[in-house]
Amino acid sequence: MKKKWIAVLLTLAMTGSMAACGSGSGAKSGSGDKDEAKEQTVELWTCWTDGADTAKAGEEQIKKFEEQTGIKVNQTNFTYDMLHEKILTAAAGGNVPDLIWGLPEYIGEFYNMGILEDLTERFNDWEDKDALSEAVVKAMTIDDKIVGIPYEMTVRAYLTHTEDLKAAGIEVPKTWEDLLSNGGYYEKNGKYLTELACTGVRSAQELLVYLAQYDLEIASAQDDGKYKNTWKDNDEEMEKATKVFQMYQDLVDKKIIDENCKNWGWEETDENFATGITSTYVTGNWLAERETSNPDTMEDVAVSAIPYPSDGHQATYMECKPLFILADSKNKDAAFELATDMCSKEWQEAGFPDRSPRSDVSTDSKWSKDFQALADTGVTFPPVTLGGITQAMQDAIAKVLQEGETPEAAAEWLSDAVNASLSDSGELSE
Repeated sequence: MKKKWIAVLLTLAMTGSMAACGSGSGAKSGSGDKDEAKEQTVELWTCWTDGADTAKAGEEQIKKFEEQTGIKVNQTNFTYDMLHEKILTAAAGGNVPDLIWGLPEYIGEFYNMGILEDLTERFNDWEDKDALSEAVVKAMTIDDKIVGIPYEMTVRAYLTHTEDLKAAGIEVPKTWEDLLSNGGYYEKNGKYLTELACTGVRSAQELLVYLAQYDLEIASAQDDGKYKNTWKDNDEEMEKATKVFQMYQDLVDKKIIDENCKNWGWEETDENFATGITSTYVTGNWLAERETSNPDTMEDVAVSAIPYPSDGHQATYMECKPLFILADSKNKDAAFELATDMCSKEWQEAGFPDRSPRSDVSTDSKWSKDFQALADTGVTFPPVTLGGITQAMQDAIAKVLQEGETPEAAAEWLSDAVNASLSDSGELSE
């Protein structure tokens, strides 16, 4: 009898084992598939502002995603600069996360490093893809391959505290000359009129705009399909580039901006404007979320075009931010599911209502319509490896504001540094 019971137990064990193997070997439905999904974990790196509306919405949406899919999300938050450096280190060590927030500046660099997953096939099968415009999809594409899913799109505007300007008795500055005519603003009002971002990712984006206001490109496409900075080949271009760096120097010398901002990035400059420490600033419509955290100081904010040189024209920076799936990810399908969930209408309305890349998500607020009105003057970086170029742009600002170089010397140095970077990446036109 004992032998019979042992035989029965062995038979049951084998049956259970075979059933388990059957459910885990590619079944598309049933409880086995659900159990397998629950074992999946997506490592997600974000760059939102802790405690802000986007972060709160994102945390809630991640919980919903986990409950609905059974996929666990390990989310870690960084600044963009920190994330960029950590990705370079992680890629070198072969230990990358699955899904990361990115900036458009990273597309060429990461693609040329070979660390991005080609999402073209998955994207074409995604049922929500038609909610994205052709321009947005193009911004996610390099070498005819879709390498990103957009999670945010915005342009830059000149934000002003209207009560500050009213108390100072001045109009919203429309030109650089208007800004520079207010040299006594700090002494009269106890705060600086405006600021510049001089370090980090924002500094290169701002500099790109001021150059574009003079029709200058940081790297221009050439007939051979490669790129080159042409300033030193053209006296007029070099003269205009010099004027841009002179504007930076003049803003410090005339105390229009705090000289300490030569060491500040977007974290300090956004915070100073949102808390009323400065009266105006060029930034994006993500500051809408600061109306919740800083209601008193943000209630008088108005949106205007970025001041431009009187012998130039309006321009702004257009930014469509991608979610990247890393080529070495072990959970690419789950990561794509999370990425497209972040681009879904529900998630976008919760976290990015004023700055969504989706055509079916927008609001009537100034953060949406007033920013969108500036989109026609938007410029972007050229589709080249940008890591060395954006660092050189930041270094050129430092040469003027920290090292005492002349504006002309800084412009000449930047032209050479851009071409050296293009040469290193094999993208320089000879």
